Amino acid sequence: MATFCIHEDKPNYEQHCSQHIKKFFSGIQEKKIGGSKCIENRSTFQSLNNSRKQDDAKRTKLKNEDSKECQLKNKQKKEEVEKLFLDNSFCKIDKENEIPSGMGEIENEYFPLSLLYTDEYRQDIWRYLTRSEAQAPRCNPNFILKQTDLSWNSRTILVDWLVSVADEFKLCENTFHLSVNYIDRFLSQIFVARNKFQLLGAAAMLLASKMEEYQPLDAQEWSYLTGYTFSPRQVLKMEQIILKALKFRMQPPTTYGFIQHLCSELRMDPKTVHLAMYFCDLALLEGEDYLDHLPSKLAASSVVLARHTLAKSKPWPQKLKKVSGYSLKELSPVVQRQQKTFRESPMREQKAVQTKYSSPKYNRVALVRPRALMLEYLEDED
Repeated sequence: MATFCIHEDKPNYEQHCSQHIKKFFSGIQEKKIGGSKCIENRSTFQSLNNSRKQDDAKRTKLKNEDSKECQLKNKQKKEEVEKLFLDNSFCKIDKENEIPSGMGEIENEYFPLSLLYTDEYRQDIWRYLTRSEAQAPRCNPNFILKQTDLSWNSRTILVDWLVSVADEFKLCENTFHLSVNYIDRFLSQIFVARNKFQLLGAAAMLLASKMEEYQPLDAQEWSYLTGYTFSPRQVLKMEQIILKALKFRMQPPTTYGFIQHLCSELRMDPKTVHLAMYFCDLALLEGEDYLDHLPSKLAASSVVLARHTLAKSKPWPQKLKKVSGYSLKELSPVVQRQQKTFRESPMREQKAVQTKYSSPKYNRVALVRPRALMLEYLEDED
């Protein structure tokens, strides 16, 4: 089919095209005007940004000047402190106060009280311990006679369980000693049924861990350790009863505290320290023949037996005799009883103490064999 056009429409078409061309060029001009405005805005923004950078540079400069002044002041103070400590009057160190090699590890792991290694504090610490020992409340050695539902074997089983818990959770040695102290003092005053005896042990060690540990086990964990026999609420309730019965006197000196002092006095080697601790734990486990002795006496006799068992030249040197106030004759009955406990320990049903001290951490002292004991030839008379 052929195409055609009407001649009258051609002028209208040309007019329409001219209108579109005018609109197109007018739009280009508007864009140019808008672009110039953007350029003007950009230049003003850059000027503001430059001024802000100048202000920031001034601030950093002032800060640097202040920091330099602070550094100079700190340097001057440090020099003054160094001059103070370099004075000869402050730098005199006795050889007796020097910690021998190998003792730093024991001090950090077992004896964190570094003051024990300083002569000017050691005597004051011992006087404080002995004075506290004389004033501290003690348990009745025959409290089991008043407990119709318990026996010495019941106590041994409970203490053995506490040893295993303390060893499993890596609690402090003094935590265990304090918990046994709380149990014995509580049983001296209040009747406890057999089905609540483990609850007493859990609450006692919970209290002791609050006194000694950075992160004590909570009541929920103790409920789990008892096999959920007791709820957390029951553990906390027993804790309140113990505090009331003991009249909030929760920091008596323990055998472990005296062991610390005596071992630091002679800078004893780790194996001797661990063996003395082992004898103390065996005494706590048995209880029956040891509750009527003071903690200081038990600690001294443990040191004597440990040094004798390891064939040290002087089991009870004159220095320890003078510091402790105990002669070997006074310690002889306790040492002989501990020797018997030591010999019988492998035959016991309760093995937690044996297992603990058979580990490399404690130099396997539970595997050491006893030696024949003749105390009349051991005392040092120098």
